[in-house]
Amino acid sequence: MDEDGLPIVGSGIDLAKVPAIQQKRTVAFLNQFVVHTVQFLNRFSTVCEEVCLTILMHAGIL
Repeated sequence: MDEDGLPIVGSGIDLAKVPAIQQKRTVAFLNQFVVHTVQFLNRFSTVCEEVCLTILMHAGIL
């Protein structure tokens, strides 16, 4: 056991007695993660493109 009293090698829980995770809930969490990640990446790529265009315009390349 570690200093918190938790076993180091295993949890000692009989996994056959643990109820299954609800599949609908898992899919909902996964979908939410994907949607938020895609929204973040879209915003990030837009900002990167704007910064690149600004740099190119200031450099007189465009």
